[in-house]
Amino acid sequence: MKTFRWLPLDQRRHAIPGEVQGQNIPVTTLCGQETTTPDHVPTKVEWLWETCWDCHEKARGYVHIGLALLAEWRG
Repeated sequence: MKTFRWLPLDQRRHAIPGEVQGQNIPVTTLCGQETTTPDHVPTKVEWLWETCWDCHEKARGYVHIGLALLAEWRG
C-alpha cells in the first residue's frame, strides 16, 4: 500500500511519501521536487499555503496518513 502525507514545504503544501518521518530529512515530493522536511512543527499559516496540484494528482493513487501519527511532531 502506497501512503502519503501533506507537508508545507517551499511555500506550498506538497505530498510526501508516508514512510518519511522526522525533521530535516531529505525527501522527494510526489511531484518530484527534492527538498528537506521542516525543522519545526508546521505553523497554521504554513498549512494555508497553496496546494501543489502535481502532488495532488499523483496522490490520488495513494492512501493519506496524517502527521498526528508522528511522535516527533507532537513534542
